[in-house]
Amino acid sequence: MNTAKEKKIIYFADGGHANTEATIACAVACCREQSIPKIVVASSSGETALKVRQAADPACEVVAVTYGAGSRFTGEVEAFNANRPRLESAGIKIVRGIHALSGTERTFENKYAAKFIPLNLVSDSLRMFGQGMKVCVEVAIMAAEHGFITPAENVVVIGGSGEGADTAVVLRPAYAAAMFDLRIRQILCKPL
Repeated sequence: MNTAKEKKIIYFADGGHANTEATIACAVACCREQSIPKIVVASSSGETALKVRQAADPACEVVAVTYGAGSRFTGEVEAFNANRPRLESAGIKIVRGIHALSGTERTFENKYAAKFIPLNLVSDSLRMFGQGMKVCVEVAIMAAEHGFITPAENVVVIGGSGEGADTAVVLRPAYAAAMFDLRIRQILCKPL
């Protein structure tokens, strides 16, 4: 018995914010087609999360994951803080915390110029698929750690390569302590 399924993947010529609308449309369509009730979205300023909320069905939960408060991206942290009331009033759940694929290990890299850090190996391996893929995995782990998603469910996750969004996947998340249990089920779109 053949159980193969044919699925479409959208490949963007370039990465970046120009793909945000198409990425969101792809993610929302997948949620509808597969009855997936949650979208996790990386959102540095909150704007991409607001766009997802506007495009998604009202019953779909939107979880925005942003930079930690102590991030070197201070402008983005301030922009997210300014948008936080809009995000909350739109019913978007918010995750701000230590990044799952750098966390406190970044201290050793910064202070001691340490180059061999296990989480860097994971990050760099995921970047072989693109920066957005690394972001998708990272924000899914962070959302799971905050209790908004669980390893028992498939979720749609949106990430990007800087500003905006250019990658979307369906995955089964994992908690940080079991990171290698995370499963990328389907790639919906990504840059070439």
